[in-house]
Amino acid sequence: MSMQRNELNIKDDLLLSEYEEQFVEFMKSDQTELHLEPMNSYYRRLVHHLASEFKLKTHSEGDGADRHVVLTKIAKSQVPDKLKNQRPIIWNFGDQEFLVDPLQPMVEVYLGKDGSVGLYDETVTTPYITKRKVVSGSFKIKMNKIVELHDEEW
Repeated sequence: MSMQRNELNIKDDLLLSEYEEQFVEFMKSDQTELHLEPMNSYYRRLVHHLASEFKLKTHSEGDGADRHVVLTKIAKSQVPDKLKNQRPIIWNFGDQEFLVDPLQPMVEVYLGKDGSVGLYDETVTTPYITKRKVVSGSFKIKMNKIVELHDEEW
């Protein structure tokens, strides 16, 4: 399969970005084998292709809804050059204060990898750096952290 990232829809591209990060962490670890969560055949095909960029050995295991990809490191396995020199983005909004509903005893918020900030619930599909339950009426984003008035970083 010849696949170009610019041919994928946003959901597929986000999925592959998340797996890229997971594969980089796997490559840094002492693990030699990694079982991914079950997924449909289309996503397995995308993941097999992505794993080939890392020169990982792959195969699928399981039946039906339990079918998943297994990655195995081999001597040639490595993080692709395009990912080796990427530095993580540090989001720092300075003294910008984000207000939350003061009538709520607690609100869970997240900082997305794209710099978005929002209310978190189970339906959020945006890849996020961090999330936190905010109990005061406001918060700030400092060095990829969600901080509140009572935090030292405020």
